[in-house]
Amino acid sequence: MASFTVVRQAKGNGEYEQISAQAEEYLRNPPQQGVHVVFAEWNMFDRHSSLRDLLCSNWAYPPMLWTETCRKANGYAGSARHLQDDNKTVVDSSWFQFLIKQMGGGVNASQNKDGYQWYEMGFHIYVRHGGVAVAFCFETPSIFQNNLRQALSATVRTKLLTDPMAALQCLIIGEVVKLYDVSIWTLRNQIRDIEKRRSGPEHVALAVDFAQLHDLARHIIHACEIVAVAVDTVTTLTANHRMSVCGCPDATPTQVKPNCPHNEMVFWLGLLQNLGRRAQSLKERLSNEINLGYNVVVQRDTRETVEISKLTAVTTSAARRDSASMKTISVVTLAFLPATFVCTIFSMSFFTLNVNEETGQKHWLISDRFWIYWVITVPLTILTLVCWSYGQRKEKKSSSSGETSWKYLGP
Repeated sequence: MASFTVVRQAKGNGEYEQISAQAEEYLRNPPQQGVHVVFAEWNMFDRHSSLRDLLCSNWAYPPMLWTETCRKANGYAGSARHLQDDNKTVVDSSWFQFLIKQMGGGVNASQNKDGYQWYEMGFHIYVRHGGVAVAFCFETPSIFQNNLRQALSATVRTKLLTDPMAALQCLIIGEVVKLYDVSIWTLRNQIRDIEKRRSGPEHVALAVDFAQLHDLARHIIHACEIVAVAVDTVTTLTANHRMSVCGCPDATPTQVKPNCPHNEMVFWLGLLQNLGRRAQSLKERLSNEINLGYNVVVQRDTRETVEISKLTAVTTSAARRDSASMKTISVVTLAFLPATFVCTIFSMSFFTLNVNEETGQKHWLISDRFWIYWVITVPLTILTLVCWSYGQRKEKKSSSSGETSWKYLGP
């Protein structure tokens, strides 16, 4: 069966003790006296509709808060006052919700695979005049529960007796603000680490992980949003309880009641607003780091491009000199090629210089087998040209295939 963790005043000494209470039994039979803080999980109400019905009927919990819209909201606040069935007993109720994104390295709570955890904390305070005051805390981390128990034990008892609604609101908001403080400072530490790496001499040589920076920017944008909503939530809770118009007993519009819990709540509101400004400052600092990283990368790439251009210029100059040398060699070759060809032809055995022994006259004789030279030379020349042409086409096809592959892999 589902159970609650309940912190309540012990009988006799007035100290607070922690017990485990069966959920349905506790909701069906509300306590009659004292201050209770109940820690529960949303999923037990999702599994058992009877618990939701009991919370609404016996504890003035608004049914609209069970809707998906309210459950997924990044924050809200509301309050109500009504009479019980006897038309005499006055019941005050207050409900509010806070959303906190805690990055790794913060409070001692488990983190998911993405390195952060959402705290979707809901609260409902039920106060029966002259009777019991109960604060329901839904989906709160263990560090919050421990701190709230300590704060409750350290609270002056007269505050809880004078205005339990305001006192419980103030205690809860104080601990929530501490969680926001840890969340914002955890983000600040991550940004500071990035700034320190940038200050090092090896920063220019390091690769900038823009995906990581933009992911951190997403977390900071969430932080700015939820802190701003938290400010609105606390403002709503304190709207009717300004120090000058405090609703606590013995207070007047012109006289502030000493030790009023709402005075402390206004302090927490101011601190929460300051955390919102710090979150905005972190957003701007990270944006500055992203811009700097981009400029450093561009500067580094430009420097490398200049170096490559210099090397290309040197290579081009060398190639130009080689081209001039090859041109000279080609001209010399062309100049001597005709003479070499003629010399080669006439030096073959197909040509013979015959000398008449009687007259001493000289004359050239050509062999009747001279056709053999052409029979061998012409086909061999054609075969050479065909092989050269085939090699050129194959090389061109291979080059075209390489260009297509490069274009495909580029995106």
